[in-house]
Amino acid sequence: MSSKNNIENRGKGAELRKYDGKTVKPVLYINGRNRYIGAMYENGDMVIDPASKLAIPYQNI
Repeated sequence: MSSKNNIENRGKGAELRKYDGKTVKPVLYINGRNRYIGAMYENGDMVIDPASKLAIPYQNI
């Protein structure tokens, strides 16, 4: 049995979000004292806000 917290095991109700037409996954982003769940494209690149140059929080997508 795999983890119930794995988003891929939750079924259709918990689909991954999309940003600019690309699927993104939630990942832990750590920048000094800042720690939050950020978004990462499937190819491994972080989703970066062009204005602040920081990773966009997953909940804002």
